[in-house]
Amino acid sequence: MSSITVTVLGSTAGVPTRERGHTAIYLRHESSSVFSCLFDCGEGTQRQMLKAGIGINSVDMIFVTHWHGDHCLGIPGIIDTMGFEGRERPLVVYGPKARKMLSRSGLLISRSKFKVIVRDVPYRGKKITEIFQTPYITLLSAPVCHGLPAVCYAFRENDRLSIDIEKAVSAGFRENDRMLGVLREKGSCVVQGKRVKLEDVSNVVKGRKVVFSGDTEICGTLREMARGADLLIQDCTYLEFPGENRPHCHASLPEIVEMTGGLDVKKVLLTHFSRKYSDSGVVRGAVEKYDGFQAAEDLCVVEV
Repeated sequence: MSSITVTVLGSTAGVPTRERGHTAIYLRHESSSVFSCLFDCGEGTQRQMLKAGIGINSVDMIFVTHWHGDHCLGIPGIIDTMGFEGRERPLVVYGPKARKMLSRSGLLISRSKFKVIVRDVPYRGKKITEIFQTPYITLLSAPVCHGLPAVCYAFRENDRLSIDIEKAVSAGFRENDRMLGVLREKGSCVVQGKRVKLEDVSNVVKGRKVVFSGDTEICGTLREMARGADLLIQDCTYLEFPGENRPHCHASLPEIVEMTGGLDVKKVLLTHFSRKYSDSGVVRGAVEKYDGFQAAEDLCVVEV
């Protein structure tokens, strides 16, 4: 059985407060293998990881939504510490215009010999793009609306086949038959003189999906990415509708409630709150009156 654990390392918008740090989301997926990543990496991320008991070198990839400082200035410190800790395997950093931004800024100078691989993701148009895949998981990105190149991301488990014992017995297997292991490994096997395929005696188990909006107004690509999500981690800079002429290209609580209403999103975790909302109790009260909604706080953990 696989698991997905999400840890909020920072939940403020723009300027840190005593309670909330700059944006960073840590996701860990465990199945036959382990995959860990960061969605954004604001200033102070590695210290928050220490507080949360998360190893710096557990991170396989960093997915940057856009290059405002509160979403990326933790990268140099993370890389520096990885070098101190003797990292050998590559670190992969994804983002819109990532090669240009990181080569100009010199953020990727490390004390170690491990490689930092930088990969661009599309930030124009309305297409959802598959950017990384293993036999177990897929990562996707899509352009969003934030006034500069910006994207949202989705982490998705790949659908898998689960053997249905009743179907297997009907096909000639015995319960606890060792040949079931062969069937799982090979995809087919011969039972009582007949070749049986895995899909013939299995049910499809749909993979779970976690979506991270990054900073954005509500837009069509975000809606499509969020559709059917088991967890949507959503920018909620404003608790009230800021008006049509908002200056900063973010989302508000009323808009998010409206957007998610018809998208079959199982849980919504709101983050990136403006520093003007200094009372976390007020934030929780405003958010959690809606079913399936939760207000993120630094170092909170969500099991998907």
